Amino acid sequence: MLDVIGLLYFTISNLYLLGSFPIHIFEFLDLRTGYAVSDYALLFEVGTYFNVSAIITGLLCGLDAITNLKYKRIRKSLYNIHAIAAFSLVGIGIFPLTGAVVDTNKVLHWIFALTFMLIYPLTRIFVLRYFNKKLFKKLLILYIGLNIAALGVYMYVSIRYIAYPEYLMWLNLLAVIILSQIAISKKKKE
Repeated sequence: MLDVIGLLYFTISNLYLLGSFPIHIFEFLDLRTGYAVSDYALLFEVGTYFNVSAIITGLLCGLDAITNLKYKRIRKSLYNIHAIAAFSLVGIGIFPLTGAVVDTNKVLHWIFALTFMLIYPLTRIFVLRYFNKKLFKKLLILYIGLNIAALGVYMYVSIRYIAYPEYLMWLNLLAVIILSQIAISKKKKE
């Protein structure tokens, strides 16, 4: 349940930032290839808030992954990958974007971001397989479908507006984590 609380907190804090500080109005960000949700780390007014929110949420997701006793029933390799992917949001806060074209922070940041947005929900789906095989198949189809839709949006808007596919991927992540958490909480191992 810690992961759901953390993800809802991060979602609400990003929606607050989106409403208060729309990324696209900051002209210096247009010098880069496009704006993304992580660009909040570049803004002096909200950079620390965004990074601390990412760290707190990553810690909550990671703590849920390692302390939930129901996860102890799954295969150890899946358990470890799930825990590592859950903690990867911490890396986004520790290695924020700097605005440079190419630097180590940017590479690490994107590795952590892709791990959290793609691998974390996928591992949760495979964890769910141990508890509810019907929902496992449905969530896997939803996960693949929304990621294909995000890819389609990316191809339509190009790199200039990478935030739009990110929002769709975040919706995907929220749906997978919340629905799987509800199913895992209710069911015992089949």
